Amino acid sequence: MNSPSDCTILHVDADGFFAGVEQALNPALRGRPVVTGAERGIIAAASYEAKALGIKRGLQLHEARALYPDLAVLPSDYETYSLYSQRLFSILRRFTPNVEEYSIDEAFADLQGCDKLLGCAQERVAEKLRDAVRTEMGLTVSVGISLTKTLAKLCSKFRKPDGQTVLRREHLPIMLRRTPIDKVWGIGPASAAKLLARGITTAHAFTLMEAASVIKLLHKPGYETWLELQGRQVFKLELNPKTEYASMMKGHTFSPPSAEQHLVFAEALKNMAAALAKLRRHRHLAREIGLCLRAQDYTAQAAAATLPALTAHDSEAAPLLRQLFDRLFVPAQNYRSTMVWLGGLVPVSGCQMDLFQNTPPRRLLGHLDQAVDRLNLRYGQNTVAPAALMDQQLKPWHPRDAAPERFRQTYRGERLRHLAIPRMTLSNPV
Repeated sequence: MNSPSDCTILHVDADGFFAGVEQALNPALRGRPVVTGAERGIIAAASYEAKALGIKRGLQLHEARALYPDLAVLPSDYETYSLYSQRLFSILRRFTPNVEEYSIDEAFADLQGCDKLLGCAQERVAEKLRDAVRTEMGLTVSVGISLTKTLAKLCSKFRKPDGQTVLRREHLPIMLRRTPIDKVWGIGPASAAKLLARGITTAHAFTLMEAASVIKLLHKPGYETWLELQGRQVFKLELNPKTEYASMMKGHTFSPPSAEQHLVFAEALKNMAAALAKLRRHRHLAREIGLCLRAQDYTAQAAAATLPALTAHDSEAAPLLRQLFDRLFVPAQNYRSTMVWLGGLVPVSGCQMDLFQNTPPRRLLGHLDQAVDRLNLRYGQNTVAPAALMDQQLKPWHPRDAAPERFRQTYRGERLRHLAIPRMTLSNPV
């Protein structure tokens, strides 16, 4: 039997995060079914009250309203969600510095040695973490603690919402027998289908397979998950922020759909500018640019092209985007969204200097981009933007264009850019 100190991997998962943040910001929404995604017409997130009514992510808004006419439908406010995420992770770091920010609403942590430092058992650590998030943020989280990342993630799902589970080695068979194989982190639909075809229906049955059979059927990734389910740690915590990217993309759905060529191109250009700004923030250069146009009937056409040189400059990518657009755009076709992606990414630090490409005009383009990025960071995205984006004014206003509530409430002294500080409502407002 292992000692309690072996059980050190923690997974924290915020409950209905996006909708939960909206309820924390606005106490009038607490206890009500709330969804986000008004700007897309498709539910991006649902509160647990909404889920209880059968309203799930990905559902069309008109279908959701048919199920529950009084549903609270809000536009997504990703800036606030990001700020709440940072605050969640900062609370977690009070318990241990060893934190992996896995997604905007999930994190792993290693509590090794923290029992002596904190003077309490793992169960108490989970309680303190949940209490701190509830009191300071008005949110609930579910916590799992176990021997490996895979097991900890199973545990955090076990008692959702607002629950906690600590799973030690002696109790592994009980938990794994209760876990369907398709609910295991790391077992995708294709792998689950292969296992189910062989009569492997639970995580416990999976752990009883021979290693050679697992490797033959699911290869290395499946074998590593098999080891993790047995309590043998394979996946280490990624403690350092991601520094290298293979691709970046930006997309946007607009309403109502439009066949106006100048408007659709302006939407694509806006996505390209946002993708390149992100590329520059992460100090990468792109070798390829791609464009996807999605029609009103959800069919899509896409194309890609190689850039003349590795670049992060708008003025060098825009002509190629125009060529792709002219190739894909069909007159009289109504379009509902555009997406631009950048591929073949290379970190600036890893680029070999080219004497013939590093010309004075290209260096000036770099200075121009830096100036635009600084202004947009200070005053808001697209404060300085290509003139072609003025064609977005051709789109009539639609209810989906409504900004999040906090952008309609300004503090004294606020001007062009709204303060990037969400209203942190107390759990018991007075």
